[in-house]
This record gives sequence, structure tokens and C-alpha cells, in this order.
Amino acid sequence: MDNKDPKSHFVKIIVPLALAAVLVAGGVIYATRNVSHPRACTEEAKQCPDGSYVGRTGPDCEFAACPSVVPSPAPVPTPSPADCSGPGGSCPDGYACIQKCGPPVVRVNEPAPGYYCELKSIASKPRMCPVCLASNTLISTPAGDINVKDLKVGMVVWSLDAHGEKTASRVISVSHADAPPTHKVVDLVLSDGREVWVSPNHPAVNGRPVGSFVAGDAFDGAFVRSADLVPYWDKATYDLLPASATGAYWANGILLQSTLFPPR
Repeated sequence: MDNKDPKSHFVKIIVPLALAAVLVAGGVIYATRNVSHPRACTEEAKQCPDGSYVGRTGPDCEFAACPSVVPSPAPVPTPSPADCSGPGGSCPDGYACIQKCGPPVVRVNEPAPGYYCELKSIASKPRMCPVCLASNTLISTPAGDINVKDLKVGMVVWSLDAHGEKTASRVISVSHADAPPTHKVVDLVLSDGREVWVSPNHPAVNGRPVGSFVAGDAFDGAFVRSADLVPYWDKATYDLLPASATGAYWANGILLQSTLFPPR
């Protein structure tokens, strides 16, 4: 006869199975809680030295590496033509020793311009010095138009202030420069009929040389009808400097800037 208790036998079987189930469930929960989930990175972007952009990536959401940039070699500067002693002075091959233009106008006790080495292709062309107004130029003043040759220091002319407003300004300098027989001036004619004769390198009020304008360009509220280079008829050219913030004046009704501006 079997003396074993059926309940005791049942407990001996069920209890180990229950313990095993608990252990399995705990392991599953632990594993589930420790599974690493992908991290969502922000949509920020960083600009790289080459202008491109990279975003955040990877488990730590760091910015991706920028593309490698190979630096461009530094440009080799073009050497300036060297000074030379005078006509026939020593210059590199392909250069000729010519005199500089010097200042725009000749002033009392001012030394003669020096010499420098210029490309022969340029040195062979006619010089465009000096850089001033023709002798027939009329300058606008509160008292009426006055020939540029008759202006004196202390006289008042019309000019522009720093805000671009028309203003009466005292003349603080006048001068002239001898013009060689080969000198040429620009015959500048505007669409409204205004006309002035001026050296090619004389600046407009915005600093642009008058000789660089061509038909159709905007100029002082009108358009350039023609800008022809013509032989100059006189022995000297002239200029003035108003004591304004711009150094501007009206020459034959056309707004120009003094070659003496800014004052030295």
C-alpha cells in the first residue's frame, strides 16, 4: 500500500514549476527593460568651411564630419614695375623708363614727377596727363557762371555736402597744369545737351574716370550721348577745390569731382 500523500506530491511538482515560471518572467522583464532603443536626434545643421551642411547622427547625436577641404594655393602677387632714374634708365626686358603723371595739378615748389618702368606696349601710347578741366570750362557759383581760369581762393562756388545737398562752398585751392601738344580731352555730351571738355582721368562725382563712360551710360541725371577723345587746343588745364565734404562742383552744368580732393 502506497503511503505517499497525493497533496504532498502535487506540491512537490507545482512549486518548482511556479518558481521556474517566475524566474523566466523576471528575466524577460529585465531583458526588455535593458534593450537599447535608437535615440532620436534633433534636426540641427552645422555649416562646414566649404559651405556645405551636416546634421547630427550616431548614438550620441554628434554632428557628422565635414568634408575635407584642401586649401587653395595662395596667389602669387604680380610685382609692381620698379622705379628708374630717367629716360633710358635701366628696366626689365619688355619695359621702358617713362615719367609718372605726378599730382593732378602743378603746385608752387612741387618737385617734378619721378620715373618708373612701364610695359613698352603702354609706354608707346600718348600720355593722358594732366588730369584737369579745359580752359573754356564755366564753374557754377551763387553769383553766376565763372570761367575756371578766373576763380580765386576765397570765392564761393556751388558744391555738394555730405548728404548730397547743394551747398555754397568757399574755394580753398586753385591750380593749373601745363598740357603737352599731344594732350587729349574727352568731349562729353549728355542727352539733355550739356557738354564739357575734360581730361580722361578726371573723376566724376562717384570717382569714376570720365574717360571710362560710353554712350548710354547714366551720368548726372541724364545719359551719355557721346564721349569722344579729341585733341586739346590750349597750353594748360585747370582745377579747383571747394571746402565741402565732397569736393564736387558743376562744370558747364555737369557735376564733377575735384582732382585735388581729398586735400593734401
